[in-house]
Formats: sequence, C-alpha cells, structure tokens
Amino acid sequence: MAYITLNTSAALTGLSKRTLWRRIADGQLHTQGGADQGEHARVQLDDVVALSRLRLEPEDHALIVDADAGKAEAQCDLALQFLMQSLPTEAAQWLTAAAKQTYPEAMHQLGRCYITGTGVEANEAVGIEWISRAAALGHSTALHMAQYLMDPNRPAMDGAALDARLDAIEQRVVFAALRKTAAPT
Repeated sequence: MAYITLNTSAALTGLSKRTLWRRIADGQLHTQGGADQGEHARVQLDDVVALSRLRLEPEDHALIVDADAGKAEAQCDLALQFLMQSLPTEAAQWLTAAAKQTYPEAMHQLGRCYITGTGVEANEAVGIEWISRAAALGHSTALHMAQYLMDPNRPAMDGAALDARLDAIEQRVVFAALRKTAAPT
C-alpha cells in the first residue's frame, strides 16, 4: 500500500488541507500511522487517486510516489500530465519543484510556461532565463530556443506568436534527431 504526503494529496485533488483533514477525521481518507501525524501525515494513494482531478492509470501510481518523494524527473512527468489535462497551475508548481533541482526538461518546460503565461503570470524575461539555464545544462531543444530568444534581431511578438515560433523550433529539433537516428549506418 502506497502513501503520499498531504501536500501532494492536495495538489492531486485540488482540495485544501483543511478539507483533506475533515475527510481523514470522517474516515473517508486513510493515513499511515493514524490521523494524529499532523503536517507529516501520509495519505493512502488509492484514496487520493479516487478524488484526483487527473485521469490516472494504475501505472501512474509509481510516478506519483516518486514525484512525492522529490524525484525531479517524476515531478516533471507529473507536471506534463497536469498540462495535458488542462490543469496548468498545478503543472507549473510541479515544474518549479523539478526545475529548482536543475532538471533540464523541467527548466525548459517552465520557461515555456512563463513565456505563454501557462499556469503562471506571463513573464518573457523569466521564461528566457529558465530556457537559457536548461540550454546551459545541455538540453538540445532549449539550446536552439535560447539562441533564437537571445537574438537581438528577433522581432517582438506576443506570447502566443512566440509560443508558436518555439513550437516550430522544437519540431525542427525533434525531426532532425529522428532523421539522424533513422539514417542508415
């Protein structure tokens, strides 16, 4: 039986900690070691998944446990699940947690969020900073994006137009990598 923190439980369900505590007191949610654990309470994952706003598959449970444990890759992957299911604020929170651990993909994705205002207040300068930091760590897509974003001759454009341009850059990088791996040796 897997258990996760109260903070992760709140993030997955959208319920406040206070509401979660009420449900624990009512016996609707089960905790590891009983209800008297305070802020360190760990809630049964299956109970939380039943209340989650995310559509989750059983194979996602390990991802949640790993994200809850602070593993940056899992936090980033969980954030992408939130993004795909139109929950951008939650996605940005998980991306921030992973980016603070210098996980390049999370830094790249968080930068994109700042540029478009997805889950965070739009801030192109902060977005460029996160993408540049990911590029400095070797993230290939971020490297190409950073080159474009830092070009002094780049035309000014709104967040949506810039996002479309970044999508085109990402598509070009991915297709080039696919062609390279598919090329006969």
